[in-house]
Amino acid sequence: MRCLIAGSGSEIARELHARLLVDGWEVDAVSGRSLTVPKGNWDLLILAHGQMAPIDRFFECDMSEWVGAVMINAIYPLSCLRAAWPHRKPGATVVFIGGPNMMRTSPTYTAYRAGKAMLEAMIGTLEVEYPEHKFKILHPGVVKTKIHEQTLQAGRKAANYERVMKMMNGGEATVRHDEVYLKLKALL
Repeated sequence: MRCLIAGSGSEIARELHARLLVDGWEVDAVSGRSLTVPKGNWDLLILAHGQMAPIDRFFECDMSEWVGAVMINAIYPLSCLRAAWPHRKPGATVVFIGGPNMMRTSPTYTAYRAGKAMLEAMIGTLEVEYPEHKFKILHPGVVKTKIHEQTLQAGRKAANYERVMKMMNGGEATVRHDEVYLKLKALL
């Protein structure tokens, strides 16, 4: 089985890469902005793009930064999917790495949430248009990774600054990488 991971700079992507190798997968990884697909067909495509900044209330965010973050969170993974699509195997699975619980609000993370919501919306459409393939979104939960440094840099502009500070200092439990991998395996 062969997996292609796009957005390989994320810690979640690197951890999934390592665990897939242990389980006998052949894994190729490309950076989040690369549209160059390694030779060979894939069974699994993981799209792990993500950026939380800008973090602030919607009308206080710089609009060009906001649009750029939506691009990173939604347009880049969809562009990578389009580039990789011709190299899929029959019945291949596509997994987007999602963000927050879409049933709850995420104040001050509007660009991140908008991008991840776009991916959620695309899954239903892709499933109807290409029923011979699987399209999934993995919601890993709150994993202690470097992406939360963006919240710390935003400071009090971030609605959950105190919680992230506590989490990064070990005062609140987070989802471990092995648990994220189990969630991926359950999707497959």
